[in-house]
Amino acid sequence: MKPILCHLAAATVLRLLISLVAIPNTTNGSNGMLSGGTLGPGILPAISAAILDPVHTWDHLEEACFWLENSPSMWTESWIRGGGSDAGYEAMYTPGTRIIASPLVVALLGETLVCPHSKFLRAIQTLILLLADSIGAYCIYHLGKRIIEIEGMENEAEMERVTILSDKNTVGEGKLNDDLVIPGILRPERGWIVDLPSKILPPKEYLVKTSAIGTTSDDKKKPECDRKDDGSSKTSFCTPSTSMDREPLLSLNQLPIVASLLYISNPISMLANASGSLRSIWDSCMLVSFYYATIPPTKISKEGFPIKIPSATMVAVALCMATYADVGYAAFLLPILLWRGLFSCGKAKGTTFERAQHRDWKQVLALFIVYLSGLHYFASLLVGGGSTAYRQVLARTVLPNIAFVQQDFSGSVPGPSMGLHWYMFVQMFDRFRPYFTVFISGIPAMFAIPLMIRLYRYPSVLAATFQLLWAIFRPTTTVHTLTLGLQLALLNPRTIVRMRNPSLISFCALPVPIILFITFQRMWLVTGNGNPNYIFFQCLVYGMFVVIITMEFVSATVKRDKVRRMVEKGTVKKLAREKEGTKKEGDIVGEGSIATLASRPKAAENTFDRNDNASGMPEPSLVFL
Repeated sequence: MKPILCHLAAATVLRLLISLVAIPNTTNGSNGMLSGGTLGPGILPAISAAILDPVHTWDHLEEACFWLENSPSMWTESWIRGGGSDAGYEAMYTPGTRIIASPLVVALLGETLVCPHSKFLRAIQTLILLLADSIGAYCIYHLGKRIIEIEGMENEAEMERVTILSDKNTVGEGKLNDDLVIPGILRPERGWIVDLPSKILPPKEYLVKTSAIGTTSDDKKKPECDRKDDGSSKTSFCTPSTSMDREPLLSLNQLPIVASLLYISNPISMLANASGSLRSIWDSCMLVSFYYATIPPTKISKEGFPIKIPSATMVAVALCMATYADVGYAAFLLPILLWRGLFSCGKAKGTTFERAQHRDWKQVLALFIVYLSGLHYFASLLVGGGSTAYRQVLARTVLPNIAFVQQDFSGSVPGPSMGLHWYMFVQMFDRFRPYFTVFISGIPAMFAIPLMIRLYRYPSVLAATFQLLWAIFRPTTTVHTLTLGLQLALLNPRTIVRMRNPSLISFCALPVPIILFITFQRMWLVTGNGNPNYIFFQCLVYGMFVVIITMEFVSATVKRDKVRRMVEKGTVKKLAREKEGTKKEGDIVGEGSIATLASRPKAAENTFDRNDNASGMPEPSLVFL
């Protein structure tokens, strides 16, 4: 534990220095090297529009403080009750004030840290956001460590160990279980990056892919491994490379610390905190709930006896705090329930993982409902006015977090963000706006249950997928939301290595639409030589890249799960035996030597092409990989 604390402490100090020197802080008015004077006027609001949700900021709480001090009842006849704390909170949500922050958030954070208007309190605000990110990074480290430990107890890790030993031709104390060996064609191509089994191409497919190496017409069908110094080519064939030919870039145990440092050191989080984003606090609450959800159920005392570790209460409290501030965090209750034993009947009984898993998902669900109801009850007492008044407050504070709605009766909507909601909503006719709101806001809910049913074996994958989906469909889409989704995805290396090239290209191309969005937003709203269509196309491209990454991530997990099920059920061995039994004697390559295949006559080679599934492709059951 000490090394991670030292790394996080060093990263926190370095981040604090960078924030003070280079990044301007909009909450306390300080200027940095990247201030508006350096990059031009209007650049800071443009950056904030890309990374900031305006309703979850210190500035928004400052607006709430203004309405607490200057009740709208002084100007409107509909609010005739004056004075008193209850009247102030009830009046704060009068239509036209555009206050969306929940009452308890305003009371606990706004009245204590924002309303007094002190420079010292503004410095405390910055330190609180920095502390929240440090806690989140610490939780990510332990979350990744536990995910790797949990997956190491399952049969998937056993398959990988047996496969690696099989590739090394190593036999341990006993005979290797050949039924657990993953065939080369079913392995991920990039498994070697994290020291996992990598794909091995079968001889014929390898010949096809390397047929362009030869220089002469006769050599085109005979790929070379290398060339002699005099330029002449060898006539021997290359053998397919295995995972043992490359050194891994990272080990599985190094990924948690890498993800933790990326979480606290990435520039997006620095800019978000400098802009006063409260998302760091809500994200840290969610990560704390993940931390306690994955904590082992027991620990060994000094006397050697197992001691139960109570954690259900902390899981429910941390998640309900985030859900109270933004109801969208409620979706992460599903992976938490999976960690706590939901669907555990689908796993093999008596395994090491079964014995090390919690069985209190019903208790966690009940506590979450009770605590969340309690928070809303205290908020209703703070607002006053009875249940009718609080229902109106709920509509004002909950809906903008899950649906793109008008800010008031004037028809005004939130400003541009990295999503497409703002542009589509403006283009809609008034009579279609309710339909648009219900349809678009309901899309994320359509994925929750199907994904949980399909990916119930992988709660960490489900959590990362929900965050990535939320980075697409959140009413105010920000890059800050995407960064957390990518870091949660990084904690699933067995899925990452199965992702294809389009996801890598999309990830590398993400900075382009982000930078152009900032540029065109300033051109439109500051210099006046742009228009919203410029921003729309950047938002479209950004959304397309995130969709590609999300789809590849889910698709890679499904492939991973399919291979696991096929090896478990013995489907791979069965298909191999059936294929071997149907082959003719002339179609078998002697002793596995590719040189033997090269020495065969051309007619025999054509016979091989015709008989081997008529196309040289694997069996239909394996084509999906």
